[in-house]
Amino acid sequence: MKRLNILFLIILFMTACQSGDTEQLVTIGNKYSISLPSFLVKASTTLNEDASLQYLHTWKEFYVIVIDESKSEMQKALEDNNLTETYSNDIKGYSDLLLKGFEQSVSISQKSEIKDTLVNNMPARILTINGTAEGINAFYSIAFIQGKERYYQVMAWTLSSKEYEYKDRMNRIMYSFKEL
Repeated sequence: MKRLNILFLIILFMTACQSGDTEQLVTIGNKYSISLPSFLVKASTTLNEDASLQYLHTWKEFYVIVIDESKSEMQKALEDNNLTETYSNDIKGYSDLLLKGFEQSVSISQKSEIKDTLVNNMPARILTINGTAEGINAFYSIAFIQGKERYYQVMAWTLSSKEYEYKDRMNRIMYSFKEL
């Protein structure tokens, strides 16, 4: 009986370890797909009203959103707010504008260098931020991606205390993004 209990515990432990490593491919309309950890579920409450994708695991304190907008919407916003001389309608201008807004809502304690890269052959800028929002210390992984006709902001976050537990997984999420 003792051996049976030990065997059961070993199988249970192995199953629990494996379930965290599986992924799910989520497709949003005919716009994009992204690979997320299978433990994430579609949010039943709004994480961000502009997000086209919202997934979370409340107990693990792990959240992912994607915000997408057309390049023409970006151009109109720049013109309407007299920002065309400050921000260009490209991946750098898009990311600089959004980061400025982000920095106004989060008290940043540490920010990585912005990495100019490609995500599935699309120009992208990726960075990480540690900061405090609403009294909560959080770690953010952010990717700004330029598609053919749209810009995408992919953001994953967790508690600062879980940064090293989820940092690599967040990075994989950013690089899994594909425009359809």
